[in-house]
Amino acid sequence: MVILKQFTNMKKIGLLILFGIILSANSNAQNLQHVAFDTNGPIGECLFPQNEDGDIVFSDIVECEFSADTIMGLAKEFIYSIQKKYNAKTSNVLEGITKVACDLELKIGKKTITVGRIGTWEKEASTIKFNLVIDIRKGKYRYTLTDFVTDRYRIPGDGKDQGPSNMIHWQRVNSLTREMGHARKGERDRYQAMINFEDQLYHAEYDAIQDVIDGLKKITVIEDDF
Repeated sequence: MVILKQFTNMKKIGLLILFGIILSANSNAQNLQHVAFDTNGPIGECLFPQNEDGDIVFSDIVECEFSADTIMGLAKEFIYSIQKKYNAKTSNVLEGITKVACDLELKIGKKTITVGRIGTWEKEASTIKFNLVIDIRKGKYRYTLTDFVTDRYRIPGDGKDQGPSNMIHWQRVNSLTREMGHARKGERDRYQAMINFEDQLYHAEYDAIQDVIDGLKKITVIEDDF
């Protein structure tokens, strides 16, 4: 009986070790997939600036002549106004003692979708998601935008729908370019039009982020609009 119990315990330990190895392998694979995003070809000019780790970060310090409490109130008002001002959706809103933060989704452009005989409708061509943090001190505040992910409409071929904002753009352009190379002569104009639209979306996404940043720089500029 003692030998049987020892064998059972060893079997359980072995299974736990094996399970741990599998979890570790899956975790490492996911991390590798996140870092090494396959762009399906070359990477052209990236509109969104990336650091050495490939992360997109927009951050700056804005100085003003207000107390920390006043800046906090104005920052909260800015977060509140985002949805209407930038056609955005806010979630996970944090209102702390020295900072406010939220996750943002900006809707970019329109795309007509047709599904057989079911019907035709319009939806967002792209949604760019990111995290916004506003750190507040007396006489100054720092805004930081990070964790950028772009989600675009479905395209033919190997083009992905979602990924890091710079990488997903070039992955889709490269995939469409490959499809165009294999297409019949009469179909190439259609693929070129899709590539052109991807480029327009990319610039529109960047401009939308710059619009938000412009608003962040002016949080403490109080306009008399009564």
